[in-house]
Amino acid sequence: MIKNTIQNNLEQLCYEYVQEFKDKEIVLGYGRIDSPIVIIGEAPGKDEVKQGKPFVGAAGKNLNEFIEVLKISRDDLYITNAIKYRLRRLNPKTQRVVNRPATMKDIKENQIWLHKEIHLINPQIIVTLGNVPLKAITNDFGISIGDMHGTLQECNLSGKVYKLFPLYHPASIIYNRSLKDVYGQDMLTLKQEVNKLDLNFSK
Repeated sequence: MIKNTIQNNLEQLCYEYVQEFKDKEIVLGYGRIDSPIVIIGEAPGKDEVKQGKPFVGAAGKNLNEFIEVLKISRDDLYITNAIKYRLRRLNPKTQRVVNRPATMKDIKENQIWLHKEIHLINPQIIVTLGNVPLKAITNDFGISIGDMHGTLQECNLSGKVYKLFPLYHPASIIYNRSLKDVYGQDMLTLKQEVNKLDLNFSK
């Protein structure tokens, strides 16, 4: 019954989101809707738009590798993005559509939707990937993933306190191979924290 209620409320929220941003290429959250862990990325790219799921491109491959460290199936997680539509621009040189960075305006316009989504799923721990979801969750636009990664934090969303574990975005490893060891160590730390919490995956 509880799961059905979550599903219905989430479907309604998604419907309202699509109506609000109907001119965008939208990729909604995906996975287990009563998962104790929610993973939040930045925004979908062309691969995600094409397949209609978050984290299916090269960054998704890296994410899958590190999820294996946790000894948790991806099917047991709920994965979403801080911004659920592709941030795009036209490259003036190539005339191709490419991804663009999120602006503060983008983040703020999407915050209320992300916070509602989190409240519906009510996870025991939120894992943010990169600066954008970290800022969206904490509402601190001066915060940096470089200062926060790999440590268990707390965040207050509309009066409810959640455990928060910030990680670098998996795509950062593609562009900066030196971060791979750092990311790997952070995942081991996350695994320790997950084990301490004794998360319930059998709901």
